[in-house]
Amino acid sequence: MTAIVRVCDKEPRSFCVQFPFTLSMPFILRLFSYFSIMSDIELIDACRKLIEQKFHLPGNGSWKQRDFQYLSDLIMDRTGARISLSTLKRIWKETENHLPQVYTLNALVQVLGFNSWNDFKKQQSPVVPATPPDSQIKNEQSNASKTSLKKHWLIFSIILVLAILATAWLISSGKKINPDDVIFKSRKNMAAGVPNTVVFEYDISKTGVDSALIQQSWDERFRARVSRNNHWQTFIYYYPGFHVAKLIIDKKVIKTEKVNISTNGWEALVDGDVAPKTPYYLPKQQIISEGRLYVSKQTLLKNEIPVIDKEYQVNFFKVGNLPPINSNNFIFSTRIKNSLAEGAFVCQNAQVNLICENGLISIPFCNPGCTSNIHLHVSDVLKNGKNFDLSAFGTDLSDWRKITIQCINKNMTIFIDDKPVYHLAYSKDLGPIAGFHFSFLGCGAVDEIHLTDDRKLTYEESF
Repeated sequence: MTAIVRVCDKEPRSFCVQFPFTLSMPFILRLFSYFSIMSDIELIDACRKLIEQKFHLPGNGSWKQRDFQYLSDLIMDRTGARISLSTLKRIWKETENHLPQVYTLNALVQVLGFNSWNDFKKQQSPVVPATPPDSQIKNEQSNASKTSLKKHWLIFSIILVLAILATAWLISSGKKINPDDVIFKSRKNMAAGVPNTVVFEYDISKTGVDSALIQQSWDERFRARVSRNNHWQTFIYYYPGFHVAKLIIDKKVIKTEKVNISTNGWEALVDGDVAPKTPYYLPKQQIISEGRLYVSKQTLLKNEIPVIDKEYQVNFFKVGNLPPINSNNFIFSTRIKNSLAEGAFVCQNAQVNLICENGLISIPFCNPGCTSNIHLHVSDVLKNGKNFDLSAFGTDLSDWRKITIQCINKNMTIFIDDKPVYHLAYSKDLGPIAGFHFSFLGCGAVDEIHLTDDRKLTYEESF
């Protein structure tokens, strides 16, 4: 339904709002968002204070780097959302009226126990300033102030009318959408390698809705609104791995599409503080030397990567072209090293990841003094060093360490130098193992890899 809205006040110089619009939920939500930005800014301030109180963090903008790292890890552990340190710093240190993305707002309040940002807003007591009677208004109050107040009430009236229309729209749009009426498929621009553009073809014309969302992976930050009048949407995937894209209508996932971003052999990526938006990619001929995966700090500088006085992570990926190895029953072993003498940072963090078609096995290692800051993620099991004892993964990585992961019917044991150090069980089936990802804080190294499943299919590599 399309209409023209024109609303004016009665001042000699009238203030008018006139706009054509199509009655739809996206339009109404955008208008509400525009007019409520100030209250949202105030709510963000309240959210910051609640987080500081609940987790005993410093107030008055006096946070240190470790405080931001702690909160980022805490959010990851409790919500599964990855919020970067730079995003948290903007939220805690910016003074301009800037709203973070909904994904970020949801994560901030979920760590406080709320379901979503909207849930948090609903449960806060609204404070509506009372308009003083005319007899109490000071004579020196300017006419501009009076006009400004009337404008705000005018805008409030518009929002109230639109709220009523929105309710009617919701009642009339309770129709269920048949997934068979939706087309959602993809193709990659390159068979393998990163970065890689993926083209999504979609058709929502039979659903009766004007638009939908396409989300490129688990991360809600990377979404695009698409129109029923169009049929194409593209995304760039910067990291290898198995991703699940989603087509979403009215907050419901209607269809999913698996996107496998494989590699041509081993790929080395550098990210962290040196690359806040997109990673750096290293030439293949520079990442294997002397029988190991390793790049030195000098190599990074030669590639014009600004690593001086900044934290960075070196990542090695190999995804695809593996035999179908069962992730519920396997033995994986490798040797890793992250020496201070060769470019590691003080905590010597290293993460050994097995990329599976339906999830992830991610095992952390570090200096024994830093286990409070590590995370363990295996299928539906997620543990962090703040709330769980992960001291078993503390080890001196100045020398080579043999790491073994043994899994029997979803019961996993982790070994360091052939000694069992940790056991866990998980329930969600991860599907076949599809690739490897080694991540180091600094310049770590990988030696050999051996992988065997219960059917004795074997993969090995010695570089």
